[in-house]
Amino acid sequence: MKEIRGRISVFLLLVFVVASTAQAAPSISVVSPRGMKPGVTTELSITGDSLTSPLKVWTSFPAEVEVLATEEGADDAKTAKLRITLAENVGVGVGAISVGNATGVSQVYLLVIDDAPVLAAEPASNNSLNEAALISLPAAVPAASNQTQADFYKFEARAGQLISVDVLAARLGSVMDPVVRLVAADGTELAYADDDAGLGADARLQARIPADGQYAVEVLDSKYANASPYYVRIGEFPLATTTLPAAVQVGADREVSFSGQGTQGTTATVALLDTQAGGDVRAGARADGNNMSGFARALASSGPQAVEVEPNNEIAQATMAAFPGGASGVFQEAGDKDYFKFTATKGQRLRFQGHSLKLGSPAVVKFRVLKADGAQLADAPITDENEYAVAWSVPEDGEYILETSELLQRSGAEYAYVIEAKAGNSFTLTIKNDKATKNRFLVDEGKGGLQIPITVVRDGYAGPITIKSKTELPGVTWHNDVIAKDGKEITLLLEFSEATKAGDFINLELVGEAEIDGQMVQIPLTSRDWTRTQFAPITYPYPFLQGLVQYATVPAIEEFFEPKFEPEAVYVARGETTATITMTTASKHKDFKGNLSRMFENVPEGIAVADKADKGVHTITVTVPADLSEEKAFTVKAYAEHAGHMQFVKRNVPIKVVDPITVTLKLDAAIAPGASQKALVSIVRAPGSAAEAVTLTFAGLPDKVTVPAELTIAADKSELEIEITAAADAAVAKTEGITVTAKTKYAGKDVSSASAAIAVEVKAAEEPSKEE
Repeated sequence: MKEIRGRISVFLLLVFVVASTAQAAPSISVVSPRGMKPGVTTELSITGDSLTSPLKVWTSFPAEVEVLATEEGADDAKTAKLRITLAENVGVGVGAISVGNATGVSQVYLLVIDDAPVLAAEPASNNSLNEAALISLPAAVPAASNQTQADFYKFEARAGQLISVDVLAARLGSVMDPVVRLVAADGTELAYADDDAGLGADARLQARIPADGQYAVEVLDSKYANASPYYVRIGEFPLATTTLPAAVQVGADREVSFSGQGTQGTTATVALLDTQAGGDVRAGARADGNNMSGFARALASSGPQAVEVEPNNEIAQATMAAFPGGASGVFQEAGDKDYFKFTATKGQRLRFQGHSLKLGSPAVVKFRVLKADGAQLADAPITDENEYAVAWSVPEDGEYILETSELLQRSGAEYAYVIEAKAGNSFTLTIKNDKATKNRFLVDEGKGGLQIPITVVRDGYAGPITIKSKTELPGVTWHNDVIAKDGKEITLLLEFSEATKAGDFINLELVGEAEIDGQMVQIPLTSRDWTRTQFAPITYPYPFLQGLVQYATVPAIEEFFEPKFEPEAVYVARGETTATITMTTASKHKDFKGNLSRMFENVPEGIAVADKADKGVHTITVTVPADLSEEKAFTVKAYAEHAGHMQFVKRNVPIKVVDPITVTLKLDAAIAPGASQKALVSIVRAPGSAAEAVTLTFAGLPDKVTVPAELTIAADKSELEIEITAAADAAVAKTEGITVTAKTKYAGKDVSSASAAIAVEVKAAEEPSKEE
């Protein structure tokens, strides 16, 4: 089974437990080797849980992935093997992998694309300098901390060699805080490094070897933790920080140089492949004579890029730049200022954004927009983010200056930056940073769903935004996918059809589409703040970790909830225009305690349906035309989540026009003067309202024929037997048109109904016959 996995711009993470099975979603604990070389095929062994076949794979980098078949009877769900082939021009650096199958999606596992030989594992004996195993340079070693014991990597070196050491821990999501030393065979320290100013807890160093002989790299976790993973690279390579320019224009391969220690004169061609603007660019800095590359990062950009040309420390020496686009530089000396000159048109709106820390540079860049004479027009405000931004509207056609400086006046070969300028209005879509936010989904085969809370930050654009996927999704229905004008948030809801089959593993590349300034644009969904909570050691999460919705389809579990209606239909009193029912959530699974959400579908023309929810109770109000006579119906589509599964349930709700109350009057015999006769009043209450007492009023009775003054049918009764009495002097006659009117309340309103008319006959008693 072979699959081509392209670059994915966004990635979301979520762990679920399946209610109907004890088997959890796949997980990855170890990938060996942790490094892969561009241009070759590497066989990876994965150790974890629930790695059952068939297994599908996602990578953050372009690769041909083959899942190797498991021998019959040997599928223990604890191991899997992959054969991954990388193109020659895939950039070196950190990438990611995850797997999915019919039980779910694994977490993201970070690994390394490396042009150095990678050891499969840490040497067995390496916890003392004297006993350390000898390795050949160049080398990359995946390893783990061992409490208070240091790890040693011994190697042969010759006099004059410039040896670099780079320890990746935080960059791989590890909590390890490495301290690294380069020592001679007798333990003499040649170089030492702790936290790197641009890489956080990670450490790296570079030193020249004084004489031929054996040397060693010592790595220790300053927290003295056990089994915290790290990856150490040892050899001859520059300690690169970024490419120069630090943003690379997409659309073609680009020639770049580098910032960082030992990068002078080093160039490379960066293959952007199908990289999208805003994505991550990995590049290798490999000087002549080096045996491996230093890792450099850059931002993928849509505009042309300029790099400072020294000297440019004065306005008169400003380097020419083009905006929209980018301007890159390096603060080589303390107090360094760089100037860039650009032309702009009156009324043009430019949004400047600084990038440095997210690329591994320690620089905090302060920048201003100036007139050609040095007068300030715009100044990027200082914020807690330490990557500043400012929007500026051009006052008139002309030439302007961008001034940059390091906020704390620091400097060095690694203090690189780029100021990116974009034109016009825009917006940012972000996955809501909330503890309830999910980032990896299970979808029930044939009927599942998922929902994603999204927030909007508007930058000059206030119009509607449509959420779309760049990944084709046949048979999926999108709900709540348009953010209204001036809207600030939305919860996107996807409903899956019978086309969804168990075992699918899909990446959703979500974008917000809008027409801005007459042009249709698509802006990728991001999740930086939320992703930071998942990868806390990484100060600025890689773009490939942000915003991708990833889901696996699994066998459907049984329904776990049911919408419950009270009453079972909407009963509209004849002549009225509104009626209400309540909807609550009935659990069909002992562990489900949640509440449903809903949407209304198939609402007949001329009828409106709305609801208000309060503590799980939905009061649904239906508005109909006053002359509605025939029965109608609408559909409630309810959905809820339980144990990682979302289910949709459809129920039709009838709308029935009813007479709130009907009444009949029955009198079977005539009444003799001076006597009485029993009459029966019966009522029928319409469903849809709690029964209340009914009062009765007679009309049309002849003179001297009476009924009791107060006639009431109790709320729990539906008929009343009444004595109709004729006085002794009542006229003997038959009177037509006798009715009874019933009055009560229905749905809180007064209602009444009159019976059909009957006749009341007062008839003299018959004389006994003479025979009697």
